[in-house]
Amino acid sequence: MSSATDRDAGKEADLPLAGIRVVELSHIVAGPFTGAILADFGAEVIKIEPPGKGDRAREVAPFVERGNARVSGFFATVNRNRRGVVLDLKSAPGKEAFRKLVGVSDVLIENFVPGTMQRLGLEYEVLRHINPRLIYVAISGFGQLEPYVGPWSSRPANNATAQAMSGLMDLSGDPEGPPAFIGQAIGDTIPGLWAVIGTLLALEHRRRTGLGQFIDVAMYDSLAAMCFNAISDYHVSGVAPGRGMAWHETFSDRLKCADGYIAVSLWGTVRERWQRLWPLIGHPEMLTHPEFDPAHPGCPTCFPIVKSVLEKWLTATTQEEAVRLLLDLGFSAGPVQTVKEVYECEQLQKRHLFIEIEDGLGGIIRTVGTPVKFSGFQPQPPRRAPFLGEHTREVLIEMLGLTEAELDCLGLRSDSSSA
Repeated sequence: MSSATDRDAGKEADLPLAGIRVVELSHIVAGPFTGAILADFGAEVIKIEPPGKGDRAREVAPFVERGNARVSGFFATVNRNRRGVVLDLKSAPGKEAFRKLVGVSDVLIENFVPGTMQRLGLEYEVLRHINPRLIYVAISGFGQLEPYVGPWSSRPANNATAQAMSGLMDLSGDPEGPPAFIGQAIGDTIPGLWAVIGTLLALEHRRRTGLGQFIDVAMYDSLAAMCFNAISDYHVSGVAPGRGMAWHETFSDRLKCADGYIAVSLWGTVRERWQRLWPLIGHPEMLTHPEFDPAHPGCPTCFPIVKSVLEKWLTATTQEEAVRLLLDLGFSAGPVQTVKEVYECEQLQKRHLFIEIEDGLGGIIRTVGTPVKFSGFQPQPPRRAPFLGEHTREVLIEMLGLTEAELDCLGLRSDSSSA
């Protein structure tokens, strides 16, 4: 009779990336986020960390604490489904073990400042001679692949700078206010998504050609690409879009209700909706307002008129009442939800968005998993993030055939630290 472990392994073998081995030499968000997605869909991901404290994300609060042990909730979430290995890449034994791991792997992910891997002697041009089928994924602030290197290539970057420099921050927020900082690390996660897409494309290219390649993902490029419509609008009109610039065909805005905020997108494509809306909210005079154009409710003339009337109505209207009325009319509307409301959302529960990950201290951490659903397969329940160096000996013996004596001679050890 097969064991539960055997059955789980069999299910993982059915996932589309089963059989793909990824060496993840990355830290904080962008690289680990990339690795998490690949691991969710069956890739074997081996996380390489330096000895001592490991990935800096292990020190990101808040923590699950039990006795003297603690685990970063952030680290546990984005580093699920991995085996953890400690290697000192500044030492000869560590570099040798790393090169051997790369030699038996399909993908390498790193998100260091350009030049770091060269200084270690572990850059792509070195590793590709060890493994010509290697797909080397490098995530950096401004890119590093010739001939696409710009004047900012050597600069470090993070979520804040990527948001700010991409144009996204200048396009976000209230018209009279400062540029708005989006509250989550999209400056890291969007590049991570592009890194996943690039990896999958490179795997398909390798299937056809037998060759690996270098994938260059720039955080700056990735977020600037999200502003595609603003860039093309500027080219066409010669006017740089700014915060609060309206779309002529739709009234889109965030509006205050009696108990919170809603976001609306009220299109002008169906005149009858507007004809029904105005009497329902107590403003039939809008039916004959000389400056209201139901085909272009978001134009500069109509926008302030529509906003003023809607704000008057919403003063005594709850989120639920407003959203229901607008949806019934065929408009798009939704409440601005808090994180607590998202956490408790029945819709997301029905979508099985939430996953539970063991924290390594006897409890679980509830977070979000993949938002994409497939009819032919589904990701398996996640395994917890590794403790620092938890699988060092296991991985190097299993994959490289090293003996315990050889590991000791190499100076490699299995740290047992908090996750």
